[in-house]
Amino acid sequence: MSITNTNTPVHINLNIRGMKTSATVAINERCDELQKQGKHVHRLGFGQSPFPVPDPIVKALQLHAEKKQYLPVAGLPELQRAVAQYHQRTQQVEIEEQHVLIGPGSKELMFLLQLAYYGDVIIPTPA
Repeated sequence: MSITNTNTPVHINLNIRGMKTSATVAINERCDELQKQGKHVHRLGFGQSPFPVPDPIVKALQLHAEKKQYLPVAGLPELQRAVAQYHQRTQQVEIEEQHVLIGPGSKELMFLLQLAYYGDVIIPTPA
């Protein structure tokens, strides 16, 4: 489902004016419609899981709730290292941990990549 907004104000940047609704937003809106019709829906469109958060994660969050400072811009070094090691182990790709960028979600990271990188970006689908 793709919906083009033809009523976008002229003062919106040309890079995003007339963009189609993202698939995840469209899925979320469709889930809302189905739920209003009384249907049971497992919402996965925004990466929202209908499943409970595992107890070890809840406990870890509780233990570290007081840590509210900003993280390093590129992400936690331990997580960067783990991601690099994962790709080295599973795909035999040599990635240096300082070249791994951790972000809040794939959609935001892909958007920022398109803003920062001058050239073609290939995004395989489904993604």
